[in-house]
Amino acid sequence: MLVFVGALLLGGAVFYIVFTTQIAAASEQMEDRLNFDLDKAKNSAKIPVYIRLTRPMLKSAYLNIALGFWKPEAVKDWKRKLVSAGLGRIIQPEVFVGAKFWLTMMIGAFMLMLLVFAETPPPLWFAGGFTLFAFFYPNLHIKGLRDERQQQIRVTMPYVVDLLSLSTEAGLDFMGSIQKVVQRAPQGPFVEELENVLKDIQLGKTRAEALRDMAVRVDMGELSSFVAVLVSSDQMGASVGSVLRAQSDSMRTERLVKAEKLGAQASTKILVPIAFFILPSVLLMIFAPMLIGLITGVGK
Repeated sequence: MLVFVGALLLGGAVFYIVFTTQIAAASEQMEDRLNFDLDKAKNSAKIPVYIRLTRPMLKSAYLNIALGFWKPEAVKDWKRKLVSAGLGRIIQPEVFVGAKFWLTMMIGAFMLMLLVFAETPPPLWFAGGFTLFAFFYPNLHIKGLRDERQQQIRVTMPYVVDLLSLSTEAGLDFMGSIQKVVQRAPQGPFVEELENVLKDIQLGKTRAEALRDMAVRVDMGELSSFVAVLVSSDQMGASVGSVLRAQSDSMRTERLVKAEKLGAQASTKILVPIAFFILPSVLLMIFAPMLIGLITGVGK
């Protein structure tokens, strides 16, 4: 009975995919912005493994099938997350959600075949859990990249802001300072964002708009506060150099306070491994010889 149900479900899934593929191919309404050229980007180390695995399914009709299961609002939200993770120019959100869908379908179909046709099928909880993991793994990957990139920006911000402050105090205007920092500072996520600010301004955006767009792309509280202070000082006509110096000192103080807080938390968290692992070992080393001697003496 289980074999019949599994074969019926698998056949229905294949029929649905083939039928929908024919309809989508006949309509040919795929927009040009969904044509993700992996051939040009295949040598990039930033292309995730789930994009590579599902590459044949990320074109035209198959991509339309996957997009049918996602709301436009969800696709826009993934666009923001991909930009924040530094993949906005490499992976389009439509391609990302398509990879999530087809990866889940491939793993789910493989697990279903194992359950139906394998001589020793895996447990049902393992098959379901592995399929769920395939669906949520891209989420975890993007979140990890996003957190790592934000941490890199958080660490380099005081140094880069110091360079901006020195450049403005040396006589350069704010845009000239950014250009000098982009040319001389070590490459990193924050320097790349400043370079994008310069490009946006060259394309016609105002300084405030370019800075706000940078804050939206990074989506980090510290950078948003920094941009808000810069924009407000620019509108009020305050000295940019003094504002940058004050912001740099504030960032360093905040980092010091956060480091002290983490140090205080570490002393509390270390009590758990001490109580469950180190203390029993120490007690065993101290009292084991005494207990052995006592038992031996009683036996005699």
